[in-house]
Amino acid sequence: MTERKLVPVFIPPLAALLGAAQKQRGGDLTTQEVTQIRDRAACIMMEPADAKALEASRGFRDVEPEDVWADWHRLKVQVTGHGYLPRIVLCLVGDARFAAQAEALLRSEKIEHEVRGADPRMLRSFEAAACRVEPSFAESDRVAVATHTNAVYVLSANFTAGAAIATARAMLAVGARLLEECSGAAMKCESSGIAHGKAKWLELARASARPDVVEATRAAVRAFVQFPIGDRERLWTCGMHLLGRPDLIADRAVLRDDFEVARLFDTFCIYLLAECGEERHFASGNTFQCDAASPRFRATWEPCQGYDEDEFFFNPFGRYRFADLPVTP
Repeated sequence: MTERKLVPVFIPPLAALLGAAQKQRGGDLTTQEVTQIRDRAACIMMEPADAKALEASRGFRDVEPEDVWADWHRLKVQVTGHGYLPRIVLCLVGDARFAAQAEALLRSEKIEHEVRGADPRMLRSFEAAACRVEPSFAESDRVAVATHTNAVYVLSANFTAGAAIATARAMLAVGARLLEECSGAAMKCESSGIAHGKAKWLELARASARPDVVEATRAAVRAFVQFPIGDRERLWTCGMHLLGRPDLIADRAVLRDDFEVARLFDTFCIYLLAECGEERHFASGNTFQCDAASPRFRATWEPCQGYDEDEFFFNPFGRYRFADLPVTP
């Protein structure tokens, strides 16, 4: 007789228990407190289908008990209301006709926006934000930005991790419409500091709407995640919060060169979104390699650092730090 596989379900949700404890405490819980709350919480064993139905009725996936400290941060701001959820801010430039058409479109769609005049720092900003993995910001794009007379900023509402992918794709589609239908000259994402050429943005918008999960995910990562960003000691990503996932960081000593870093970051970002999705969870401390011939690294979750919590670049979902595996004798 085959034993039925049951899954543990917390009643009430573990996220609700942690949120209530944090509100009562009046500040963030410690790792030890989060673990103790999990250990003392009541759960029942359910059939997977029943557990899935309950999750759907709740409207969110509960905290993973085996990775409670890291995964709590996926829901912490959503549950407690303390902190800042991400939002996508797009900056598009063009002439006065573009600004008028863009404003009409955005008003009709009831999308938050702001119209401004020319900014002499705009070209420098776009050049600094140019995508580093697949450069596409061409001379024609530079001329278009340098000669702009108006800028339009398009803002999404703040969104949860669970709503991130849908929001990102919707905002990318809006940006593409402004570029194509309203003759926008150029666009960059202020929330992650990334810019592409106009043609590339339109290509990414089309790809992100395709049914192939990996292709659509790769387009979303290319559109919104800037990497590798770095200093003398480390390299990191910025923008995975816009897709509802932690960002990535690695010390330069861990990887041989920027190309290897870019490949690792790109592969892992797509893996988190396409392979793990909402169904699976990559637990802190697990290992990862791009393929069988590549080195394997341990990815450990840690809080986001380097940005203030109210900055666009701050990732409330944290980040994974890659480190070498210890050499076994």
